[in-house]
Amino acid sequence: MATQKLKKARFPYIFLLISLLLMIGVYILLTKTMEQSLYTAVIKATQAGNTTITKVFINEVYPQLHQDLALTDYEPDTKQALTQVELDRVDRRVRQFMFGTDVLKAKIYNISGITLYSSDLSQVGESKQGNKGFSSAVQGIPASQVTYRGQFSSLDGEVFDRDLVASYIPIRDHQGGIIGVAELYTDRSSEMKETKSLVVELKSQLLPSLAIILLLVAVIIWRFTSYITQLRLEMIERE
Repeated sequence: MATQKLKKARFPYIFLLISLLLMIGVYILLTKTMEQSLYTAVIKATQAGNTTITKVFINEVYPQLHQDLALTDYEPDTKQALTQVELDRVDRRVRQFMFGTDVLKAKIYNISGITLYSSDLSQVGESKQGNKGFSSAVQGIPASQVTYRGQFSSLDGEVFDRDLVASYIPIRDHQGGIIGVAELYTDRSSEMKETKSLVVELKSQLLPSLAIILLLVAVIIWRFTSYITQLRLEMIERE
């Protein structure tokens, strides 16, 4: 009869299974959080750089192109299209300004969302009024996102397999009023590659650590089960 009672003091596998599921949940949560944090850091750093480039452009270059672009904060007064001469002049000056930077593409929208200029000239005249990035920027809040392009038309020609950060940056006049929006595509392929490598490394380090913790939990449960079994055996022997 004592033997039958001892057989009931079994290892609580259900508790170990719950611990395993919790470990898996922790692993997924931590890795996703780390990955998102790293990507967010890259996006924010790029957006800050793009904002600075836009400010420098407005301070140094826009005065030379004011007659061509004619950006204003009053929608009915904004220019809706450039002549070919104006477009060529803006394109030449933008390319000179962006030369040597990691900006692959630049676009300028007026306050109503019309593409007055794009380094990809086929996109000139398109409307971005319903675009979330444009809508955010035209209200004064920069917006950025990571996008992968297998093929992309850049300032220097076609490029392939690039991770880009697309930023919509408000264009402000000297009084702080928003007179348009700049969209800059910045190459962040190397940073994204390093981020992915770092995430893989963190995962490879985290997985063994969680496995060791789970093993320790199993040992603790086994020792506790053995202790309970020993106590029951002692109680039976005393009886």
